[in-house]
Amino acid sequence: MTPEAIMAYHARSFAPAARLLAKHDRLLVARLYVLCRTIDDIADEIGGPIGKYRLQKVHDDLLRPNPRDPLAIEAHDLFKDQPLGLAALVELVRTAAADTGNTCIVDNAALDTYCMGVAGTVGVMICSIFNVGEAYHAKAADLGKAMQLTNICRDVAEDARIGRRYLPQTQCPHSPKEIAAGDLDAIAAAEATMADLLNQAENLYESGRSALGALPFRLRLAVASAVAMYEGIGTQVRHRNYQPLAGRAFVPRRQKIILAMSAVLAEIVQKRKFVDGPDHASA
Repeated sequence: MTPEAIMAYHARSFAPAARLLAKHDRLLVARLYVLCRTIDDIADEIGGPIGKYRLQKVHDDLLRPNPRDPLAIEAHDLFKDQPLGLAALVELVRTAAADTGNTCIVDNAALDTYCMGVAGTVGVMICSIFNVGEAYHAKAADLGKAMQLTNICRDVAEDARIGRRYLPQTQCPHSPKEIAAGDLDAIAAAEATMADLLNQAENLYESGRSALGALPFRLRLAVASAVAMYEGIGTQVRHRNYQPLAGRAFVPRRQKIILAMSAVLAEIVQKRKFVDGPDHASA
């Protein structure tokens, strides 16, 4: 399968948003998606000592000027003359290698570090391959972290069943086993923590959106569209009062289209206001 076909099959929010990009740019995003997904699959589907060893080898090879590992070779080609993008991928691989076992996050600081490692880095990588200035990388990272927090809240039960808890222990002092078993205290703590994390995510989405104007216009539309669809997942989690054991929250296709179109139209209007000036826009 081509990178675009793989992204179309697996990425239910990113693939539709990427259709707003020019063909060459869409291929760049697809190549990045496949690279990151492969790393994630090694951590999740292989996991354990074997997955950790494989990722450590990729990590070490990424640091060599002439890598031999196919993933490292692809990364060096994708981030040619973009050292910040390559450094972000190195951090993603390092974080994924540490997440191949029964992860249990200790506190909010550890959660922020984890979200930056596995998702904030993706925002930095997107900026790198589209030559967006370093001054905007932190805002792009905020969007990635917001999406990861949304994922965590969506997948509490799924993670608990495989022995993982990304909800900070300081807020949810219960084991994955207790959450998966439906222990009443564990569920109550999980629900309260999910509410807090989704509020944190909203602040991060707002921070990231404030810098969308720095992106090339079609990329700006694509990112705004993806963000809207991801926020929709958080809305679904809220609408059912969190309930981690209620099954994975998802946004129906029709609602995704509405969210994406609304986000795109908002960015087009914002661009016109900026180009035309306040006097013309208010006429």
